[in-house]
Amino acid sequence: ISIINMMKIKLYMIIASFSAVISGVQLHGAITYDGFGYTVGTNLEAADNWVSLNSGTAPVIASGSLTVPGLATSTGNKVSFSSGNIQEALGSLSSVTVGTVYYSFAFSLTSQPTVSAYSFGLATSNTNYGATVWFQASGSGFNIGLAGRTGTPVYSTTVYSLNTTIFIVGAYEFVSGASNDISRLWINPSDFGNGPSYVPPTPNLTNTPGGNDLGGVSQFLIRGTGGSPAGEFDELRVGATYAAVTVPEPDAAVLLGTLGILGLLRRRR
Repeated sequence: ISIINMMKIKLYMIIASFSAVISGVQLHGAITYDGFGYTVGTNLEAADNWVSLNSGTAPVIASGSLTVPGLATSTGNKVSFSSGNIQEALGSLSSVTVGTVYYSFAFSLTSQPTVSAYSFGLATSNTNYGATVWFQASGSGFNIGLAGRTGTPVYSTTVYSLNTTIFIVGAYEFVSGASNDISRLWINPSDFGNGPSYVPPTPNLTNTPGGNDLGGVSQFLIRGTGGSPAGEFDELRVGATYAAVTVPEPDAAVLLGTLGILGLLRRRR
C-alpha cells in the first residue's frame, strides 16, 4: 500500500468517526442513545424499546430537536409531555448491577411545577427508581433537585427559566454494602468527555438513597404526577462513563482541514 493510499485510509476513518458523532450513534461504549426519530404525533410507548405504565396522558413525539451547544448534533425529534399526571414511559436499557451508570439528556420545562416532584430517573422492574431528577417552583422559574431513590431530594439554589434548554448528566454508583449507593447530577456542564478515561468535573448535586439501594438498572423513566410540570425531553444517552454520555461536537477547524486534505488527495488520483 502506498503512502498516499495509507493516508486516504486514515482520513476516511477520521471522516467516519466524525460522521458517527454527527449522526448520534453509540460511542465510547454507550449502552443506548435515543434521538426520538419516530413519527410525529405518536405516543412514546409505540416507539422501539419504550413501554407505558399506569394511566394518564401519554408523552408524544413532537417535531424538532433540543440543541445543546458543544454537544454532538441532535438527531430525530423530541418528546413532549403534559403537566400533572402523565402515563409513565420506561425505556429499556442493558442491565447493569455494578460500577456506575451515567445518563444524559436535554430538556425544557414549559410550565412550573406546583409541587416538589421527580420527572426523570433510572429504573428497574418498572417500580424501583434511582438518581431521580426533581423540580420545584422558584419565583417565575424552577429549581432542579436530585434524590438517590425517591426520598428527600437535594436542590440546587440556582433558578432556571422556563422554555430554556437545559443539559443534564446524572450518575448512579453501586457501592458495596447497604443503603450507601451514590447519585450525582451535573447541570449544564461545560466540560464534555473525550474518551472513556476522561475524569468528570465536580457534580452540582450529590445524594445517597436514604433507603434501600437499587439492585440494578435496566430502564430509564419519564413520569409525572399531580403538580408536575409540562415540558420537552430529548437526546437521551446512557453509558458506563461520563464521556459516553457527553459526546462533544467535532472541532469544525479539524473537520474542515480533514475534508480539505481528502479533496486534494482525490484530485491527485
